[in-house]
Amino acid sequence: MTQRAYLFLVGAVLFGWAMYEVGAACPRRHRLVAQPVAQRVAQQAVQPAAQQQPAAKTAAAQAADAAADAAREAVLANVRAFTDAFNRRDVMALLKLFAEDCELTESDGTTLHGLTELEEALKDSFEADPDSRISVSVDSLRMVTPDVVLEEGKTTFFPDGKTLTAETDYQATHVKKGDRWLMSRVRSFNRVVLSPYDHLRDLEWLVGDWVDEGPDSLVEASYRWDANKAFLLQDFSIRIKGENVLSGTQRIGRDPLSNHIKAWVFDSEGGYAESLWSNVDDTWVIKMKGVRSDGTVVMSTNQLTQLAKDRILFESVDRLVGEERMPSLSVIVVRKPPQAKR
Repeated sequence: MTQRAYLFLVGAVLFGWAMYEVGAACPRRHRLVAQPVAQRVAQQAVQPAAQQQPAAKTAAAQAADAAADAAREAVLANVRAFTDAFNRRDVMALLKLFAEDCELTESDGTTLHGLTELEEALKDSFEADPDSRISVSVDSLRMVTPDVVLEEGKTTFFPDGKTLTAETDYQATHVKKGDRWLMSRVRSFNRVVLSPYDHLRDLEWLVGDWVDEGPDSLVEASYRWDANKAFLLQDFSIRIKGENVLSGTQRIGRDPLSNHIKAWVFDSEGGYAESLWSNVDDTWVIKMKGVRSDGTVVMSTNQLTQLAKDRILFESVDRLVGEERMPSLSVIVVRKPPQAKR
């Protein structure tokens, strides 16, 4: 193998390794005491008027209870409408459930002010996760005033429509505007991650088949999820002048100890590598270190940038093979078109 081909092979191997982290108080009890007959008669004279007061209170309480029940039903109807509209990705239907000056605070501290910011955030969310779904469980509804209801509960999130990844507590304040109840303040907190997929789904765009073809080389890579979406799996192969020179697998996942995304590569010659993945300004920076089958240590810093749905910019710098520094590498990788049906 020529020195040029050897250098290219090393670059391709590194490429293969890197591609793939309030209720009312109780009434007081009155004691009955002996009274003179004259006092008893006088008391009986006012008894009819005294008996009317509890009846009046009961009617007022019933009216208040009826109003509270109607408010709760209206709020619950809004909860159902919100869930349905979110799962249909209907932005305009969602906006109609919020007050003009609404404020929403996410569990990470991000805060949205007003319908314009909310509309933009919803559109971005649905674009990023077009199959996402939620479920909502209401734990309590409390009338604060006749025009304010405080709702508390939990939401669960399914970013792909099927895989449960996180559960979040929330508190929503509903205010009555005319004859409508609208959400004015919503706060999410205590977000609990339930699946590694929650950490890895920013790499969803890699799923599929990719190719980098040169004058005398062909590098192919295929990404897929494992059964539980706990790992992103990759198979890769490298051919030079039509000859298979290297193949291997890579497993990308979340390291439970460091809470970082890592990848582990094993190639067909007995070599292996480990890498740490970080998302920096929409570019994945991959710090890789490995060992070839002959014991030579290889290191590099690689970057993956999604240029478009079907195009990736791959860059590799600080490349070392043993003690030899290798030239930097920059290539455009494209998604393989689907095969035509026969």
